[in-house]
Amino acid sequence: MRSMPMKTILVVAALAGVAPATFAALHSAYAQSALSTNDIADGLKGLETTPNINVATLRQQALARAKTQSSALNRPPIAEQLFKLPQFTVEIQFNLDSAIIRHESYRTLGRIADALYHPTLLDYKFLVVGHTDATGKREYNLNLSQKRADAIQEALITTFKISPQRVQAVGLGEEQLQDPANPAAAVNRRVQIVTIGKIK
Repeated sequence: MRSMPMKTILVVAALAGVAPATFAALHSAYAQSALSTNDIADGLKGLETTPNINVATLRQQALARAKTQSSALNRPPIAEQLFKLPQFTVEIQFNLDSAIIRHESYRTLGRIADALYHPTLLDYKFLVVGHTDATGKREYNLNLSQKRADAIQEALITTFKISPQRVQAVGLGEEQLQDPANPAAAVNRRVQIVTIGKIK
């Protein structure tokens, strides 16, 4: 018996009233498997001017803000300039409350690495930005997101042989939600790969 394509499974799941969390997991699995190296490379091309991004300063700002009591609904973006840069957002799976990358995400990391080896991107450097949703304590989320961003950076360098000069990492925790109106939404748990300049 021939198996159904994932697109068909997603449509059937939606029509059958599958629980939203289960449906989201199916959709995420399909979206990640459908990623191509060219999709990622296209998202990372087109940097026009080099932004003034200091990763150490960004970490300090995120930590200072994580210690405040402001509501997630009222927080402006901590690094608005990141929105304006060439980037690609992916979902990398980790073990629960851990920075251990799950085996199934290494295919996605491989495609990211292939994109960074694309001829038009070889002279550029990138920032891995880790994000969480707003459940749990803010400082814990910030620390976890940094560890996860570091783990991705390390995998790109050690497993996929990307030059350390080309990849930096920062975790922003819940300080830059993609959907501030729904702080606990899964869409807030994401990883951005952002083009931040040319290698000097």
